[in-house]
Amino acid sequence: MANRIVHFEIEAKDKDRAKEFYSKAFGWEMEVQGPEMGGYIVVKTGENTGKMEDIGINGGIYQEEQKKLNAFSCVVGVDDVQKAIADVRAAGGKVDEHNMTPDGHDMGEVMDIPTIGKYAKCEDTEGNRFTLLQPDLSSMPQA
Repeated sequence: MANRIVHFEIEAKDKDRAKEFYSKAFGWEMEVQGPEMGGYIVVKTGENTGKMEDIGINGGIYQEEQKKLNAFSCVVGVDDVQKAIADVRAAGGKVDEHNMTPDGHDMGEVMDIPTIGKYAKCEDTEGNRFTLLQPDLSSMPQA
């Protein structure tokens, strides 16, 4: 069995601000734990129903006064990358305006990767980097 990622965590200087950002930008559900758990916020990104399109992971948000983590960047699957970019901005996040190809070509906000999909690099209100990905469904095996 492979060692799969089963949970993610987002470090935040202001966990309430981060909670609001991810709720607004992606519609994720948040459950704030009590003081005995340090106010940890459980993040629910969707239902795991057993269907391929519903497979995903959930996570959490915690607060740190000083940035401590050098972490992996999460990729958020979206149906429409342009709408997701607008949602990120409306929630207070940033979108990189210059995505560079390895040969130095500027692709702008959205980079189209053949057989993978369209992606955009972003940053949340806490300075955490993440990527939006609208998958190229035409290249996926059909059931």
